Amino acid sequence: MAPDRGDYYLGADGAPAEAPGRWLASPDALGRVGIERTDAVHAEDLRALMEGRRPDTGEWLRSAGPDGTRAGGIDVTLSAPKSVSVVWALGDPSTRAAVEAAHHRAVDAVLGYLRATVPTTVDASGPAVAGELHAAEFVHTTARGVDGRVPDPQHSHVVIASVERRDGAVAAVRSRPVLRAAREVGAYYRAQLAHEMRGFGYGIEQAGNDERYFRVLGVGEEIERAFSRRTEEVRRAAAEFRARTGREPERGELRALAVRTRATKVPQTRAELDRAWAEGARSHGLEGVPPRAGDAAPRPWASRVAERVTERRAIFDDRELRTMTLEQAPGAGLAPEQALSARHDLIERGSVLALADGRLTTARMRALERDIEERFARMGREPSRAMGPVERDAAIAEVEERLGASLTAEQRGAVVTLTGPERVTALIGQAGTGKGVVIDAAARAELAAGREVHGIAVAGRTAQQLGKASPALAGRVRTLDSLAAAIEHGEITIDQRTTVFLDEAGVGDTERLARLVRPIEERGGSIVAIGDGRQLPSVGAGGMFERLADAAPSAQLTAVQRTTDPAEQMAWQALRDGDPAAAMAHYRARGELGFADTRTEAVDRAARRYVELSRELGHDRVALMTDASNAEVDALNLRVQALRERDRELGGESVGQPGSGHRLHAGDRVTWTETMPVAGERRVENGARGAVVALDQAAGLRVALDGSGREVAVAPRELDRLRLGYADHVYRHQGATVQRAVAVTGGWQTSREGAYVEASRAREGVEWHVARDELSGDDDAARVDQLAAQMRVSRADEPSLSQPLAHPARAPGDPGQAMHVSRLAATPSPQPAPAIGVGIEVGG
Repeated sequence: MAPDRGDYYLGADGAPAEAPGRWLASPDALGRVGIERTDAVHAEDLRALMEGRRPDTGEWLRSAGPDGTRAGGIDVTLSAPKSVSVVWALGDPSTRAAVEAAHHRAVDAVLGYLRATVPTTVDASGPAVAGELHAAEFVHTTARGVDGRVPDPQHSHVVIASVERRDGAVAAVRSRPVLRAAREVGAYYRAQLAHEMRGFGYGIEQAGNDERYFRVLGVGEEIERAFSRRTEEVRRAAAEFRARTGREPERGELRALAVRTRATKVPQTRAELDRAWAEGARSHGLEGVPPRAGDAAPRPWASRVAERVTERRAIFDDRELRTMTLEQAPGAGLAPEQALSARHDLIERGSVLALADGRLTTARMRALERDIEERFARMGREPSRAMGPVERDAAIAEVEERLGASLTAEQRGAVVTLTGPERVTALIGQAGTGKGVVIDAAARAELAAGREVHGIAVAGRTAQQLGKASPALAGRVRTLDSLAAAIEHGEITIDQRTTVFLDEAGVGDTERLARLVRPIEERGGSIVAIGDGRQLPSVGAGGMFERLADAAPSAQLTAVQRTTDPAEQMAWQALRDGDPAAAMAHYRARGELGFADTRTEAVDRAARRYVELSRELGHDRVALMTDASNAEVDALNLRVQALRERDRELGGESVGQPGSGHRLHAGDRVTWTETMPVAGERRVENGARGAVVALDQAAGLRVALDGSGREVAVAPRELDRLRLGYADHVYRHQGATVQRAVAVTGGWQTSREGAYVEASRAREGVEWHVARDELSGDDDAARVDQLAAQMRVSRADEPSLSQPLAHPARAPGDPGQAMHVSRLAATPSPQPAPAIGVGIEVGG
């Protein structure tokens, strides 16, 4: 594999040049595979090694696989944080040399760590670490300019061509374990680089929205963004191409996109490039290299690690702990090996607790779970609400009159349970079973008894849907965070006559639940928790709903009301019960399971189908979902917008969003990604949807909100609170009911819970779109089996209390020792291994 040419590199005289390359393996290891010239990487040597041949004789080094081919290598990208690139770009020759040396030492260190800790090969005993990695580094130091602006400093590619096993045999590198370890390996690289930069006297601070990265003090975020333009412009151009055409750009088209987005005039010499960088930094207030003014105040490393490691899951393994210790090391002034060694102190001091099954949790998370559970248990034993049959029967009658139909016996029984005397009750409701009418009746009974009620949910959109499905709560709904803050600030009083209805409680993470349950329990209030442990879990560490439901009087709803189609009801139940093969057979037989060759084609087909259905039914009656990344949400939204723009369904003028670069037209559907205050009116909740009804380049947009039709103004400074609202992640659709649904699924993020939610949103069915290249199998029938296998994988949250401690003496009195151990969730499937030559991004 030859290094790329001058589109990426400028030589000392400004002319295009090939990237220099250096071997990262020892001369002895290279000699054993026939590489004699080890002072630099020669293209023919690397190419032969990747083909599995000895460069000197052409003999095979590696045996062929079952299909007769030999896998090539993998490309690991190590990107320095942008602030380090800025220091390099603005530095004099000695500063640049020092930064380059620091980067090379970090690359060397991380490759040694990867070799020693990641099983990149297989021996007689199974997956194993390698004795040697045949790897080479190529440094990208500049990129082309964008729109007349300066080029950016860049990154390194480490090509791992093959491995030498400990028995001396040469084998292909296993890419999947490297991919799974990418975050950990990237964290090690950054920790080592931060240690090197600190050794030069530069101050270091944690950076990034989730503080996974670091920044050199004196280099602000604006300067970092200014030096990141090239990558963003090319990415944006590729996204616009996909939106226009519905497919990926081919190699020649991608090169043409890069040419169109590059500057018309780029620096021709190193001196011109240096001046351009200096002027760019000066325009953002940085005169030359930031001073070596010492470090930022050291961060409390141990508490930060213990807090951050349970942000997503209550239970984690040692790899996750290693990753977090490395990510938090720069701000604490620790070298990577110091941080890895110090993690053992967290266990010895009891900040991190070992569970009986070999996994880990934190003492803080364990205490939060225990506190919530104990409070729920006390509330479940304390009768305080006085609710008579008169109020309850009258409430049920009001709801039946509103519906024009009778509640089922199951629903009536649930109302009785929820309005019982205990301070806490629970409703376990399967998807589409009519939870809204049960909540409505229970809330009406509470109001009739003279009590104060509040309806809440984690997501703003879900809270709004709760108010719509349960009119007794209309005007009384808000997000969980909003209610907790209002209680803390004294804006809402909680006492013995207050009941809080918590919808989609399974999505509530432990941190949020603790913030809510504590004041309600202490002040005598009551809670009705509504949820379903088989639907999507919380984004943060959670999994407490089913345990809490066990601790309280609870009712269950099982009869599906949302659809009257018996076959559809059976498919939903099959997905819920972990039998996706039966469900997918149903959808395939109905022609509602469609295959495309690639994921991009699946996105295009889903977007086209959504446009057809929305024209027939209306946008608010059709859901377009994906279980993949926000990038795919954007791709779906942009493709739908392009199709509507092509068919002249949108206004000709548009306004641009400063952050995303997307443009919004009159007629576009939008959704809020964060709450937005509205002067003199109710704020707009995160997740609210609407249609753009007017726009003005100076004043911004006016949006008519779904449901109420209320029009709100969105000023230019607030445009980044919006995104296009045709498609969304399946998480944002939990709790919603529509007429038809379209879902893109089948990737590594597909899960049992996600598939169940996707299937059960629509009264009249869901259409699935999947990609053949993401599913193994020789034909579509085999791919359906693979899809079903992915849909059997559970990503349900698991609280730490579901496991006893490995060392109970370290936490005397911990109730987990005597509690039931729940069934473990299946381990999530790793992301598919990349194809040959596809890079793995592990840097900063």
